[in-house]
Amino acid sequence: MKVLIFTNSSAKYDAAVNSYHGAGWVESFITLLEEQRRIELAVSFFHEKDGKKKTRDNLTFYPIFKASRRSNPIKTILGDWKGSIENEKACKDMLTVIEDFKPDVIQVFGSENMYALIQKYTKVPVVVHLQGLLNPYYNAFYPVNESKYNFIFDLNYVKQNILGKGINSLTKRIKNKAIREVEHFKNLKFVMGRTHWDKMVSKIHNPEITYFHVDEVLRSIFYDNIVKIKNRKQSGKIEIVTTISPTLYKGLDVILKTANLLLETTSLNFAWSIIGLEHTDPLVLHFEKSLKLKHQNLNIKFLGVREANDFVDSIQQADLFIHPSYIDNSPNSVCEAQILGIPVIACNVGGLASLIDNEITGTLLPSNGVYEMVNAILKFNKEPEHFWNMAHEAQIIAAKRHEKKTIITQVLNVYETIVQNATINTNK
Repeated sequence: MKVLIFTNSSAKYDAAVNSYHGAGWVESFITLLEEQRRIELAVSFFHEKDGKKKTRDNLTFYPIFKASRRSNPIKTILGDWKGSIENEKACKDMLTVIEDFKPDVIQVFGSENMYALIQKYTKVPVVVHLQGLLNPYYNAFYPVNESKYNFIFDLNYVKQNILGKGINSLTKRIKNKAIREVEHFKNLKFVMGRTHWDKMVSKIHNPEITYFHVDEVLRSIFYDNIVKIKNRKQSGKIEIVTTISPTLYKGLDVILKTANLLLETTSLNFAWSIIGLEHTDPLVLHFEKSLKLKHQNLNIKFLGVREANDFVDSIQQADLFIHPSYIDNSPNSVCEAQILGIPVIACNVGGLASLIDNEITGTLLPSNGVYEMVNAILKFNKEPEHFWNMAHEAQIIAAKRHEKKTIITQVLNVYETIVQNATINTNK
C-alpha cells in the first residue's frame, strides 16, 4: 500500500533545522510507519530551500519549494498584519506530488492546515489526522481579563506588533485558519482522532464524517524511560514542573496567580519549574506587568527549552506535573508525564478527560481554577501517597495507550478501511 503524508514538519528530512526537544510526535509517527515494510511511504511538506525529491531507505521525501516571504519584507509585514494564510494555488504543487507518487491513500496532519484543501482536487481518499482544533482554540484564545487591547499598548510587544508578529496578528491568522477549517470539515469524509472531545467537535462540524480512533506515538526517549517510580518521601519542599510554550492560552497567568495565592495563604515550601519559556520572553513580561507579580518572588524558575535528556530528568525529579492550559486536545506533555510516572494535575479542558480519570489517574480542575489548584497542591502535601497511587495507575494506562504495536495496528486498519471504501465506491 502506498501512503502519502502531507505535514508542516520536515524533521525527518532536516532534523537539525526543524526540531523541538529532539523530535516531535509527527516525526515519531512517521518513523513508526516507515518501519512497516508493507507500506511504501512518502512525506511532503513546504520547504524554503529545497524542492527536489529524495529517497532514503523506505521513505521518499517531496519537499515543495516555497520561496521565503522574507524576500519582500514590506509585503510580508502587510500580510502578517492582516493575518494572511497560505494561498490555495499551492495545491497545484501538491497535485504534482500526488501524480508522481500515485498513493492509495493520503494522510494530512491538521484540519486547519491548507493541506486539507487537497481533498477538493484529487480522487485519492484523504484522511485528516486531527491535531489542535482551531475553532475551539480561537474561542478560548484570550485568557480571563485579557483582550487584544492589552497587547496593542504593551511595550514588550512593540517590535512584534510593528513586524506583524504580535499576539493580535497571530489571533487574526488563527481566526482565518479557523474559518477555513470549518470549510474543510464540511467536505471531509475521514478523520483520525484520539479523544472524546475531538470526536465531538468533528461530528458537530460534519455529522456524516467517519471518525477513527488512533492513539498518539510519543518520542522514543519516553518509552526508554518507563520505570516504576517509587513514592517519594517528603523532602520538605514540593517540586512542581510545567511544560509550556509561549502561547497565550497555555495558562502562564494561572501559574503566576496560583503561586502567588500559595505564598499569600499558606506556609508551603515549594518550587515551580517551567520548561519551554525563558524569563525574558515577552509573554512572561506581559503577565508579570498585568498581574503585578514577579516570578522571582513566587518561587518560579524558567528553564527554557531543554534537550531531550534534560527534559526527561526535569520531569522525573519533580513531585507534581501541572498542566494549566485554557484549551488543549491531547497535550503531549501530560502524556509524557503520565508515562514517566509523575502525579498530574490539569485543567479539565478539551480532550483532557480522555487522558485523566479524575481522582483515579490524576486530578482534573476547572479552567482558570486557581483556588482549586492551590487546594490540590495542599492535598498532595497532606496525602502524597494518594497522588503517587494515581500516578502509578496512570503510568500503566499510558503505557497501554501509547503502545507502538497497538497504534500501528490502528493506523493500518484505518488505511485498509479507507482504501476498501474507495474501491467499493469506484465499482458502483
